[in-house]
Amino acid sequence: MPLNKKVYMGIDGGGTKTVGLICNQDGVILLKSVAGSTNVKSRKEEEVRAAIHQVTIELMSGVKEEELCSVFVSTAGGDREEDQLRWKKWMLEVLPGYKGGLEVRNDAYGALASGTFSMEGTVLIAGTGSIAYALDPDGSRRAGGWGYLFGDEGSGYDIGQHALRTVAMMHDGRLIVDKAFCDELLSFLKLTSVPEMITAIYEDPYARMKIASVAEVVIALAEKRNPTALELVQHAYQKLSELIDAIEVRSGRLVVCGGLMESSFFQDGLVKEVKKSGISNVFFPTLSPAVGACICALIVNGEPITEERKSNLMSSYHVMSG
Repeated sequence: MPLNKKVYMGIDGGGTKTVGLICNQDGVILLKSVAGSTNVKSRKEEEVRAAIHQVTIELMSGVKEEELCSVFVSTAGGDREEDQLRWKKWMLEVLPGYKGGLEVRNDAYGALASGTFSMEGTVLIAGTGSIAYALDPDGSRRAGGWGYLFGDEGSGYDIGQHALRTVAMMHDGRLIVDKAFCDELLSFLKLTSVPEMITAIYEDPYARMKIASVAEVVIALAEKRNPTALELVQHAYQKLSELIDAIEVRSGRLVVCGGLMESSFFQDGLVKEVKKSGISNVFFPTLSPAVGACICALIVNGEPITEERKSNLMSSYHVMSG
């Protein structure tokens, strides 16, 4: 890379994994790094710090510190001052001479920009957790994002928790047994009996992520028309729609992303539910939130997202992903 070349760092800190990218001033993505979850509410602080260090070091291995103009972190909890300060502190531990901009914001920013190439609009994120966010010139509005203990409705965790609770109630005789549903969940968890779920879940070091992963098998069963799974997935649609209704989609265009959207079946069902609220323009980005974070890094540094930059971001990302 030539000296004095401007580069920009975008990081998406998710509940399951963290992805960092470096792009140049033309929007060409040059480097990528992936680490574990950097959600300080569900992982130990030292583990989050180590993951942040890993991503930052790997990305900077290919560039010089003086070439880095702007860093934008889009992460769960990024609108809480205490979490912003921790992110900045841990990143600067491995970037001691860095003098450029360093923004830490909510994970909605990267998700939104991945679909709009801007920092304005309305976004719904449904992955391990869930949140709906509107960023307008006159301010921001949010619903959800309260975490798994008293929020995250309609998320992967929420679906997984309801599924495990349903299996437990069927085992107790409190619900009519759906053998196909129970057998699939136990197989997914590599268990042979329902009581084994207690040890498997409660003693797992990352129980939240394990519970969220159960959503994968629930959605697969729903696609096969399993009645129990269909009921759980429909409940998730309704809860996600409630988040959207709470913030109002004033532009009429909704960006939707997150791990649950990897299923086209789930996407289709959610669109049908959302349309009941009068929202017809639902957009699922082909770019990742990490690319969105790079877009934000360019924008906050005063770089307009031109058609050329859009094209470069899209083509270089798909080459790197393919």
